[in-house]
Amino acid sequence: MKSNLRSLPFLLLLGAALLLGSALAQEECIQEGNCKRPDCVCASTSNPIAPLPLEFAPQFVVVTVNDAITVTNFRFYKELVSTFRNPNGCRMSMTAFLTHLNTDYTLANELWRLGSEIGVRSVTSSPVPYWKQANYSEWYSEFSEAKKMIHNFARIPEEEIVGTRALHMEVGGDEMYRALRDAGYKYDSSWTALDYTNWYENAKGALYPYTLDFQSPQVPHDCPVGRCPQNTYNGLFVTPVLNLKSISGDPCNMVDACQSSYNETDCPEQKCEDRVFQFLKENFEYNYHGNRAPFGLHTLPAWFESDKNVKSTAHWKGYKRFLQYVQDLDDVWIVSQNKVVEYMKNPVPVGDIAQLEAFQCPTIDPDTNCPAPMGCEYDSYPGSGKITIRICSRPCPTTYPWLGNPTGI
Repeated sequence: MKSNLRSLPFLLLLGAALLLGSALAQEECIQEGNCKRPDCVCASTSNPIAPLPLEFAPQFVVVTVNDAITVTNFRFYKELVSTFRNPNGCRMSMTAFLTHLNTDYTLANELWRLGSEIGVRSVTSSPVPYWKQANYSEWYSEFSEAKKMIHNFARIPEEEIVGTRALHMEVGGDEMYRALRDAGYKYDSSWTALDYTNWYENAKGALYPYTLDFQSPQVPHDCPVGRCPQNTYNGLFVTPVLNLKSISGDPCNMVDACQSSYNETDCPEQKCEDRVFQFLKENFEYNYHGNRAPFGLHTLPAWFESDKNVKSTAHWKGYKRFLQYVQDLDDVWIVSQNKVVEYMKNPVPVGDIAQLEAFQCPTIDPDTNCPAPMGCEYDSYPGSGKITIRICSRPCPTTYPWLGNPTGI
């Protein structure tokens, strides 16, 4: 009895601490009150330069692609960054969230050299059940070792590998967010949003990127894929993937999911190109004429490549036509995800964006730090047979780099 009584004060203190922690997590976020830039940004559907009128705000078009960079899809990416420019004359930039398997690290290096961002998806390309059950150590290994591979084999500084996107967009709850924080990432772009868009029925308005210093307003109802995190993570950004409205009116988080394959019978070449362009333009204008939250063009490279199956170029031409349309608007910037995160730390009117360091570029493209790409062949890797990896570093790893052995030693 005495032992139980002695432990009572401790239990009361523990209960009070847990209640206090819960209260702090659900405390209202007040920008420049209890949440100060650049380290803390409240979740909001309001433009960050308010009370200035909306026409002074920039509209960001955020171009991202998922999975391996290969010879086949790199030609699409290089054409994009070589064709389109921002209002200050700098190349458009994009973010490639990489899976390790089949990635050509020499091409990842080249995309980075041209001013784009390289982010992380995973080392393995495991199916959905693996991610649904993944614990902290599995998430941490995938995130930290993928970063190490990109640094070693593509010669990209680790401090520039700052963003993640979960495979299958399967948000992994607190296990995932704790792991990516501990692995040194600055933002995550996995969390899809439907209630927080500018088009869905009874929608609350499109969310801007925010930090997890306070519990997300998307908890618990706006977490369409996976599990929402319940805890807070100071300084860690969420860049919401706003669901798009497909031609049929259904929500979809990726361009390729909204605009699937087609055939020449039901969609002739020009009609298909027009359909792609109008679909992208309509979704863009929900934000552009709404609250100007960043508009995401998120897709898998297979969407571009699928054109050849029907001897068409409709996806590619419609996509480029849309980028040409937004490039001609002087208040639109076509950028990678990391640039939007930097902007949210120090938001300025559209006329001042060119003065921000993140949006500047060198007069001449920098020299490559991958002058002699090398191919390394292996008889096997986990789950399959022969494979080749192209890298910037020397020498070839002894074994094929994989989870648990990211350097291949």
